[in-house]
Amino acid sequence: MYLTDEQRLVSRALSNLEPENQSAHQGPPATEEESDTRTPLQRFRTAPKRPFTVSDFAAGAWCELQHWYTLTRLPGGKKTVTVAMKGGSRVHQTLEDEIHSAVQISIASKEEAFALRLWNIIQGLRTLRDTGITREIEVWGTIEGEILNGVIDQLSHKSPNASFEKELNSPASSHPIQQSSIVDYMGSGRKTVYLTDVKTRGSDRLPTGKAVRPAKVQLYLYHRLLSDMAADKLDYSVILERYGLNGEARFSDGFMAQIGSLHDEVFYDAESEVGETPIERFSPDLIAYRSISQIIPLLKAELEETFPLGPASISNLLSVEYRHRSDGRLLGNNAFAIDEEGTDDYMKWSLQWW
Repeated sequence: MYLTDEQRLVSRALSNLEPENQSAHQGPPATEEESDTRTPLQRFRTAPKRPFTVSDFAAGAWCELQHWYTLTRLPGGKKTVTVAMKGGSRVHQTLEDEIHSAVQISIASKEEAFALRLWNIIQGLRTLRDTGITREIEVWGTIEGEILNGVIDQLSHKSPNASFEKELNSPASSHPIQQSSIVDYMGSGRKTVYLTDVKTRGSDRLPTGKAVRPAKVQLYLYHRLLSDMAADKLDYSVILERYGLNGEARFSDGFMAQIGSLHDEVFYDAESEVGETPIERFSPDLIAYRSISQIIPLLKAELEETFPLGPASISNLLSVEYRHRSDGRLLGNNAFAIDEEGTDDYMKWSLQWW
């Protein structure tokens, strides 16, 4: 990627690179990123490195140059963990703990690690249907042939702003947020699903203007990814190929033993090993899901049951929920309608940078 003169100057200022050359007639030495002509996509989001995340595009919505600095200058291309970030993580973990109970699961392969991610989605969808709310739902999709991954903070059956939603869906509104009638949908006994992103702040003041833009980009993309999964448009074989996974690889007996009785729990990886369990002790239902390729049909069935009308089951009214990072108290909510055209335009612009 070629940097403009302005980008070079700012990049050097941010990273405090080489001191001024004492020889006035000599120019500054070329930095590594200046001599590397590969695109950011080739350098940072091509296998074996991780694929695109929704956060990649949200970060660009705030400050493109800052995101470039993070990718090129910080360890692992990730922001340095600050006290404020730790506070935000604690708030998110507290909210998740209100919905799910975490159980340690040991893994013996990368296929088992990915299977846990699929099981978490399945359990999350079941929790949404049973309780009306769930948190931390992972989604995947593709954009211009590249994998895009993200985790939705919250799905629920409760409208974030019922009066605003009613106003937007009134006949007088020039921007209805649903293509189909919400009244007809609710009358059928099925429930609309609403997406919410949770943000934490160190003050009681809510952000305005451009400061809200990254959260909007996140929610727009989450909505698109979830809608495609609900419509069964996601090609899971592409996801497996990108991660270098064998969909037919059999899970170990030890892994199967751990998840066999935990259908109501959320799983996460633990490094400790467990003993093997005889296959005869597994239930017939569990034996049916001994590889990723066998779990995927179950995931599709859970998506169909959760979103019976496909994307029409998902509201186009999105919301950002703000909480104080010190104690998690609710500060406010910002609800807005999805902007498909604006999302398309932004992604075209952002992909040009990548």
